Amino acid sequence: MKQGLIVYVTEGKDEVALQDAQDLKGACRSLGASAVRVATTEDDLAYGWWQLIGRGMHQVSCVSAAYDAAEGTFKPHGAVMRLWG
Repeated sequence: MKQGLIVYVTEGKDEVALQDAQDLKGACRSLGASAVRVATTEDDLAYGWWQLIGRGMHQVSCVSAAYDAAEGTFKPHGAVMRLWG
């Protein structure tokens, strides 16, 4: 089953470079997801959801996170929410 994950950045969103954030292959492997998208707004969240479903994901989840610009990492907080599937 293909699983997609949306990382919804709630802190440090002004510092996220979206073109770099799309390349999260290491995060995909560690989270067990086939694809990961980063969202900084609700519109980005909806668009990422649509993209993942369009790419054939059977399940789409979302987790909120803070972005640490100094380390260049995302720090998830809260529970993972299943959006679809």
